[in-house]
Amino acid sequence: MTRDSVPLIDAIAAAPDDAAQARLLRVGAHDLLADPVDIQDIDAIVLHPADDVEAQAATALLSSALDEARMARENDAPEGAALIDSLGETLSARDAARPFAPALRLHLAQIYARAGLAPPQFAMLTADIMASAPAEAGEMPDLGALIDPILQEIGDNPLQVHAALAELLAGLPPELAAMLVSMTVTRPGAVEARLGLYWLLDAQPDLRLAAATALVSRAEAGTLTPEIGALLPTLRKWLPEDAARAALDGVIRRQMQHGASRTAGRAPTIHRAAMSLPDGAGAQSLIAAVQIGSRRAVAMGMLKQGHGVKDAFVIPCTSATEQKQMLARILDEMETFEVSPDMLAAMLTRGLGEGLAADLMPAPGMVDLAEILGPDALTPAAGDTEAILDAIGAAEALAALPATRRTALVKASADWMGQFEQADSWFEDASALRTAIGRAHTDKGRETAVWKHLAARRDWWARQFAVSAAVLKSAADVDPALWLPFATVAQALADGRSLKRIPVMADIMAMTLDAAAARDEEDSPMPRPGARDDIGALLAEAGMSAAYLQGYLTALAIAPLQPSPQDWLGALLGGIEFPGEGVIDRLMGFLIMQANQVDDDAADPEIVARHLATLDEDGLEDWATGFDALVTATRGSWPAKLLGADDKRILRDLKKIATGAEGDTLRNVLPSWVARRHDLRR
Repeated sequence: MTRDSVPLIDAIAAAPDDAAQARLLRVGAHDLLADPVDIQDIDAIVLHPADDVEAQAATALLSSALDEARMARENDAPEGAALIDSLGETLSARDAARPFAPALRLHLAQIYARAGLAPPQFAMLTADIMASAPAEAGEMPDLGALIDPILQEIGDNPLQVHAALAELLAGLPPELAAMLVSMTVTRPGAVEARLGLYWLLDAQPDLRLAAATALVSRAEAGTLTPEIGALLPTLRKWLPEDAARAALDGVIRRQMQHGASRTAGRAPTIHRAAMSLPDGAGAQSLIAAVQIGSRRAVAMGMLKQGHGVKDAFVIPCTSATEQKQMLARILDEMETFEVSPDMLAAMLTRGLGEGLAADLMPAPGMVDLAEILGPDALTPAAGDTEAILDAIGAAEALAALPATRRTALVKASADWMGQFEQADSWFEDASALRTAIGRAHTDKGRETAVWKHLAARRDWWARQFAVSAAVLKSAADVDPALWLPFATVAQALADGRSLKRIPVMADIMAMTLDAAAARDEEDSPMPRPGARDDIGALLAEAGMSAAYLQGYLTALAIAPLQPSPQDWLGALLGGIEFPGEGVIDRLMGFLIMQANQVDDDAADPEIVARHLATLDEDGLEDWATGFDALVTATRGSWPAKLLGADDKRILRDLKKIATGAEGDTLRNVLPSWVARRHDLRR
């Protein structure tokens, strides 16, 4: 496989900063989810033993694609499971043909763990693999060599240490991983004790038990600080009734018997708290500006309906100014409502309760939020629709209203799509629904399919609107009456009111059909009228026609030496003024897809000939201008020693065509020459 088979990997490897790299990873992951054609090339690089920037970029891209696929699968979108299953089948077949080495299995396990997925069998150090490679995997790893470098690098952020170690342990057999967790937590350091708290919330029961047992050992040895001990009763409430919780009871009893108490200190202060309405996947963001003594931070969490507390973490800030700027950036990215700290805690307790009922552990970062909000503030609470409505007094408020007023409140939901930004995502896109819509042959049939699906999701949407009511009731600077229509609709759904008599449900039905039609258009091989108008306008404003871009990318595809992303992208994008980050993402995604397509087409002279045949004289001049622009911008990739006499003559002729010379003769020569140069590139 050649480097230029996946230009995005080169661009990721050469990204000038973390933000640019993150943008490219988002674009690439989204594109791979929509069209996983390049996944084979990417995993081939990942499987290569070389530890260079290309392999690191491919690893990051594969993990990002799997993360995107995991979220799609959670939302029951078929492309998520399709990508995960397809990649799994490919790698399983390769492992079956020639078993992966232990180091590679651990590397793959880290990729899956980073994406929030359990490593498949081919990424695990199974007993037979360990037995066949004792020198590499049969002996107990050196714990110090495993942990100490991580502690030295990011020891001031224990949650990051936990994430790094979790990735390292992901591919180990459960009994070995549990042993390493136990050995880590029993080490005398303060960070190691905190890691024990994070591992108490692990999805694997064996690791939870290992952490709890190690904390017992620390308590017996007197190395468990009062600050850590004070959090244990709270964490116990989040655990299922299992061996880990029973072991934790022993630690708590010992702490109580010895009268251990938390050292008095300044209580955390929450200066601001905000939260969003839940989006179409049921995900809701929580944000807080926090001060602990002189230290400042921004705390964040994410709840997701059906999953409980999906994420939680605290970002330290060096100053009040940095905290204010960071909070402003976060709040600018989404519509949020300022709420009280008590409401923040209440919403988290419902997420904890929902997760506990579903046997799902909360995110490890909840340990840090428990310190900020106070151990007593985070007892899991019922998180169903009825419990949420009861907590905000909806039943009493609605009972006091006449039936006509309640009907009017339901009708007010017709305005929500225009009032709230998150409402843009309130539509359905489940796998079974896609199939049902696809089978329908009339508009009426498609509507019927959506209504049938929504009927099965009545309870889900009722809770969605109950959560929204809770947010809006507690929000500052919001009309106090705004929450009541949400509560009314939630109650109407719970009571079985006809979906067609609830305006917002009709809007959700219509948006669902619109989303399905848009997806079908994207999947269509024919270009859509008006598609990518903003991208076309940007390129046109910079003086680039479609023919110019085609010529430019054709030269990129056949350059004797692969140009660096800085050279070819920099020259192409240098004259464009971007109106916003979203446009940058779309443009980068568009260019990468176009580069991949042109690279594939350049190998086939018939395809090149068909394209050139569509160009008139001006179009060919634009094509030659774009081609020559790439050659000029990447002169070092066209060394004379790698070009024959014919190559040099054609390059000179293309330059002449770019300045207005006639090019019909060269038009006939170019297809075979492009294909030949494509085969000769390095």
